[in-house]
Amino acid sequence: MSSLQAQPPRRHQALLSIDGLSSLRWQDPKIILWWSASFPGFGHFLLHQFIRGFLLSAWEVTINSLARINEAIYYSFSGQSELAAQVIEPRWAFAYAIVYLFTIWDSYIKAIDANKQYHLAKLEGARITSNLIKPWTITNISMKRPGAAMVCSFVFPGLGQLYNNRLALGFYGVFWWFIYMTMSRSHEAALYLILGKLSKSTALLDPHWLLFMPSVIAGAIYDAYMTAIDHNRLFRIEQKQYLTEKYPHFPIQLFEKENATHVDY
Repeated sequence: MSSLQAQPPRRHQALLSIDGLSSLRWQDPKIILWWSASFPGFGHFLLHQFIRGFLLSAWEVTINSLARINEAIYYSFSGQSELAAQVIEPRWAFAYAIVYLFTIWDSYIKAIDANKQYHLAKLEGARITSNLIKPWTITNISMKRPGAAMVCSFVFPGLGQLYNNRLALGFYGVFWWFIYMTMSRSHEAALYLILGKLSKSTALLDPHWLLFMPSVIAGAIYDAYMTAIDHNRLFRIEQKQYLTEKYPHFPIQLFEKENATHVDY
């Protein structure tokens, strides 16, 4: 084996860790941009830039609350523009706007770069590790049901990520959804709505925390679906790599070669 062949691959398509599967995949940068605009950090989660995603999503909740952005949005859509202007905290709103715009731009640029890395890694075709056994957990690349992942995230955001063996993101999502649910009192309001007490239901709701929830649940569903698709795609690639190595191609000669020399009589 030559020294060039002995070198490790430059790029990997996927990596298994105790936190689950991280992989490169092609994604439309405009979709990543849209998710970052919907909720800062979500675009980075889709790119598997998890540390950036954790910090930026926590920043969104914290600074949005201090600047009272969601309350201003609520009053604007309610036709109370004067109240919207009054509730905004300019000390925090300026910082919020800068980081918000940077998050959108940064995720778009990183999506373009990730697509380039994906194509190069695909050309290299590095061997994919199918399973990982550690003292604290066992994780592997296996076939998933994208529909099941979506349903889990719809019922309670974060559960779809846990279904896909993404531990940190899953428990992070569960923790924050519990915060949104508690602070907005959405489930209490839903119960009163079922009982037919509409006025009491709407009076309970806190619009600031409620406005976080549509983006969060939609983002959790989309991420769980895409991660399940990744598992299925990489499972097929790994199986193909294994079978190619196990049963390599070899030439089959069905007929004897003709003699190179002919004797004339």
